[in-house]
Amino acid sequence: MRHPQAGAGVSWARTDSYRSTDFTAPGTESSMHGETVIAASPERVYAHLVDVQRWPDWVPEVRRAHAPNGIQLGAEFEIEMYGIHLEAVVSEYQLNARFGWIGSSPDMSLYQAWELVPFPPGTQVIARKVERELTTVVVGGSRVEALYYAHQNTLLRLRQLAEAGGPSA
Repeated sequence: MRHPQAGAGVSWARTDSYRSTDFTAPGTESSMHGETVIAASPERVYAHLVDVQRWPDWVPEVRRAHAPNGIQLGAEFEIEMYGIHLEAVVSEYQLNARFGWIGSSPDMSLYQAWELVPFPPGTQVIARKVERELTTVVVGGSRVEALYYAHQNTLLRLRQLAEAGGPSA
């Protein structure tokens, strides 16, 4: 599905383990993959990804994020997204190349990873996300497409932010 405002250079694909749009079956899973090229260095892009406290400024579904001990491999942080409080841990941390985390609550679990590949004159960003049980808890009367557009918007906003300058401006 292509975001109506995505413009050139952003691709996204998804696979889902459910068959209806009412999302009432337990055990639902949604897996997403997105890519874009950003005209900024991997260092600049990575700085935005690991600046968890600022995610609410540019990640549409995040309302609050708090990393009391900073971000590094194994670091724990809290995040509120889709109105759900998640306890999260950094599961992948390779400076300027890869960042991933796992979050969970009693109602859902989420895995997200970002891979950065130098692609002169910038960076190819590959985003992967797997959400389990999210759709049974959150969607309600929302249109399904809105959730997937939010993921594409995250890539678009990351691109705008990194191309605007500053490591985490």
